[in-house]
Amino acid sequence: MDENEFDRLLKTCRLSLAPEEKAQIKKDIDNIIEYFNTLSDAKCDDYAPAYQPIKVPPRRRKDAVEHFKETGKLLKNSKIYRFFIVGPKI
Repeated sequence: MDENEFDRLLKTCRLSLAPEEKAQIKKDIDNIIEYFNTLSDAKCDDYAPAYQPIKVPPRRRKDAVEHFKETGKLLKNSKIYRFFIVGPKI
């Protein structure tokens, strides 16, 4: 990353850094870009993409209606405001 791109990045992020910080972060970003360039050069043509390497069986719950018998406990700490139920603040 050249100096103009780096300054533009800092301006976009609205960051103002001391010269020492600026040099260190620019060095870190250059290392990250170099690492991604290394990854893009890796030869992976012989391998099929593995979207889900481990088979996970679907776990679906039985869709059944459950009636809650103690509805008074649900509304115990709530108030009604303009037809809305307002619960306690957390």
